[in-house]
Amino acid sequence: MSKTYTQENKRLEKYLDTLYETWKSVRSETIAHLGKEDAVHIVNFHGNNWIDITTWIMSKYSREEQINIVFIQFVRLFKEIYWLQFLFHNANYPMVYRNLRYVLEMIAQAYYIDCKYPALSLDEQIGKIMEMEERIYGWKLVKTVLCPTLNLDEKGFKEKFQPIWDYLNKHVHSSAKQMDIVVEEDFSSFVTDSFNENLAKGALKVVDEIFDLVYVIVLKKFSRVKELVLEYKFINEWEKYLPNTVNITKVIL
Repeated sequence: MSKTYTQENKRLEKYLDTLYETWKSVRSETIAHLGKEDAVHIVNFHGNNWIDITTWIMSKYSREEQINIVFIQFVRLFKEIYWLQFLFHNANYPMVYRNLRYVLEMIAQAYYIDCKYPALSLDEQIGKIMEMEERIYGWKLVKTVLCPTLNLDEKGFKEKFQPIWDYLNKHVHSSAKQMDIVVEEDFSSFVTDSFNENLAKGALKVVDEIFDLVYVIVLKKFSRVKELVLEYKFINEWEKYLPNTVNITKVIL
């Protein structure tokens, strides 16, 4: 019985390898056209940022202070970064945008709860998320968190950031605009995973813009890491890809 089951598993694995064989060619095309730096930018840049920021927080805050909804949700981000890179390599650009909205909302929600209920335990903060998630979410949540964090009034924040939020939503919800984007660039990507340079570069740009806002929120919460940020050996890259994070660190924290 065990031997038969093993053979069946092997046949299934072989079938699945064949089914997903095309992903290897899409990944190879992505690397060939974009070059190594852009092809692995998500996991190299943002993965390493996650490692360094997590290390900084752990060095400046006690164990008790780390048991916090913002830090817990930030810790979860490495898995999201890993999957964003996978989706990008396989040219599933719409899923990249959908995951980015989830990431931004997750961190904004955690910060909102922490600011409103700072004295609660982690379990109690999670309970508050369950209470409020139907009342404040989406753009309202992101705006409520980021306006004061970036020291912007509502009009200024809307002018600067609502376009990117609306762009994410075009891929979260079925929309004619999202269909137009795909049709104009690569109609075949409606039914297959196929590399497109313009769509790929556009996705990379938005990944940086969203993670820039994520880091703004996290560093606002854990502001004791400010000096470590300013002394960071890769601060020049941050100035290029994360202008809001660098600005809040220098000016607001």
